[in-house]
Amino acid sequence: MTSGDDHRASYLRAAQAVAAEDEERAGVATYLRVDPGLRSPAPQDGEPELAARVRTVWDVLTAADADVSVQDVLAVLGDLELRPEPARPPAQPPHRLSAWRPPGTVVPPRADRDAEAGRVADAFVAGRLLRVVNYHDTPGSRAEEFRRDLHWYAERFAPVRAADVHAFCATGRWPDASRPGIVPAFYDGFASAVQVALPALEEVGLVGWFYPPTDFLDVPPERQRDFARAHEYGVLEHPPGRLAMTWEELTELSHRHEVCAHSATHAASADVGSPERVVSEVLEPVRRLTAAIGRPPASWAWLGGTDHDPQRPGDVALTGTGVRLWTSNTALRRLHA
Repeated sequence: MTSGDDHRASYLRAAQAVAAEDEERAGVATYLRVDPGLRSPAPQDGEPELAARVRTVWDVLTAADADVSVQDVLAVLGDLELRPEPARPPAQPPHRLSAWRPPGTVVPPRADRDAEAGRVADAFVAGRLLRVVNYHDTPGSRAEEFRRDLHWYAERFAPVRAADVHAFCATGRWPDASRPGIVPAFYDGFASAVQVALPALEEVGLVGWFYPPTDFLDVPPERQRDFARAHEYGVLEHPPGRLAMTWEELTELSHRHEVCAHSATHAASADVGSPERVVSEVLEPVRRLTAAIGRPPASWAWLGGTDHDPQRPGDVALTGTGVRLWTSNTALRRLHA
């Protein structure tokens, strides 16, 4: 077997492992391209070898599954390069290598996905990238494992705040030039993020980015499990008491960490078309978060991690709210300076 064949087999094994793994449980390590918007900083310390691997893995995965996206490529590279331990290969390979998408999501044409792979590779050549680990529920039964993982990340990577991203977009430089930054991101407003993740973050000095759907925080504890099932939440365990964090906890963690917006109920962009839905799922959550933490949310993300689409009403509405960043499955985009 040639070296190229070895790499191809390694990428396919990682793709199968990531596709088969319970992503909510493990934390999904990935890379994002940083899109500075209208202003593009001069290239600084790019990573052309990583860019070349993006193109190689893209070719390998699209040959194996025509429906994969660049998100799947970045998760494979994240699994192999950014996690303390790669995901375990499944006993039975999954039927598909493409990640979960919200019901009704249309797979973009291959030409569009090829173009996105090229944009990601070009950004990495220019050094415009960020390392991210995405979590959802972080139950107490896995607290020690989670703590070990965060120690591993903190030894290798620097914390990243929203202000650091804006400074990078303006100058092309990160505050800590000695090591790359990493963002541990926590989606869906789980109480476990406060009970388990937050103490570990404080212990190691990393900055978490928290994306709570605001309506979840309002639901009475006895109804939170039903709400989670109805809105595509990845609940791992059902301990007694609250499943969601409180508004008071969110306000407290905002003093050192980043609070981001994730709609009101955990909505997908394609499902927010009417003026009423734009208000309830976009404008009102941003207003409430701004009032709670004293500043606009640092970033926005939809269910499914779709990129900003100027044709969709909910996406358009975000541009006037003060939210300055947009988190998708492949990019962290600056909406305006």
